[in-house]
Amino acid sequence: MDLTDRGRQMQKAQQKGERSALGPRGRGLFGRLLDGIRGGPTLRREAVSIAVASGKGGTGKSFLATSLAVLLHRRGLRTTLVDCDFGLACDHLLLGVKPTVTLQQLLGGQATLDQVLLTSPCGPRLLPGASGVRRMAAPSDRELLAFARELGELAARDDVLVLDLGAGIAPATVLTMLGADWIVLVTQPEIAALVDAYAVIKCVAQLNERARFLVVTNRVGTPGRGELAFQRLTEVARQHVGVVLHYLGEIVDDAAVTQHRLGQLPLVATEPEAATSRCLQRLTDRLEVLCGGLSPREVAGDQGIEARFKQHRLFL
Repeated sequence: MDLTDRGRQMQKAQQKGERSALGPRGRGLFGRLLDGIRGGPTLRREAVSIAVASGKGGTGKSFLATSLAVLLHRRGLRTTLVDCDFGLACDHLLLGVKPTVTLQQLLGGQATLDQVLLTSPCGPRLLPGASGVRRMAAPSDRELLAFARELGELAARDDVLVLDLGAGIAPATVLTMLGADWIVLVTQPEIAALVDAYAVIKCVAQLNERARFLVVTNRVGTPGRGELAFQRLTEVARQHVGVVLHYLGEIVDDAAVTQHRLGQLPLVATEPEAATSRCLQRLTDRLEVLCGGLSPREVAGDQGIEARFKQHRLFL
């Protein structure tokens, strides 16, 4: 009896509910062997996933994430913004929507993905997070697995996923960065923000030395100062962590942002000619270039965002 025949017998036994003597680990190993015989794991279409992160709060991370989602949607890309700040979500306020159910109900099994997803007035869809829910600040392992499953479902539908993470290095935040294709790290040209940004880079690189970071410097008062801050950060990261960073650009310190009222539509939609809006448009142009385009691509089933999420979860 060859391996293929043996594999068919195992599949029939599992369909009948019979127990295999190999056990779960053995069945998984045997399945991977059969994948090799059959030509490897099946390919699937998957969106490009971009995690927007920061070392400290107040850097403008959510402002950038919501703006990117709007600009990507306006370029004809099916875009979903996922508010991954599990307990302190705010993207719904920046996009002008009022969710009735959130990620909390989705991960708890009280709502489906389609029931939670919202279409914002500016176009991109939003998967809203919970706000002011202390328990959601530290999701359980079961909730993290459910979250990975929902991200995989979204990635199969869309062109781009923008993941707006909570600030810092909480386990769920780091895990989401490790699952994404790209990490956009938002900082400011001040020592405290740069130190915290380096802490994020160090933490992620210890778990995945091939993580791909794109750095944005926000609230830059003098043109060019953002790139100087990036050079300082990238030199430290190269020397001490061995990670190469890529510069996505800077966003000027603009009074139009501070005067923008909460609940209004994003600045890139209401004032596309504002200085900040033009910076964001240039950032989006460069993002497409650095990512090699933002079209969905074919990935093996064991290399998609859901699989990466589950794999890295074992090391946290």
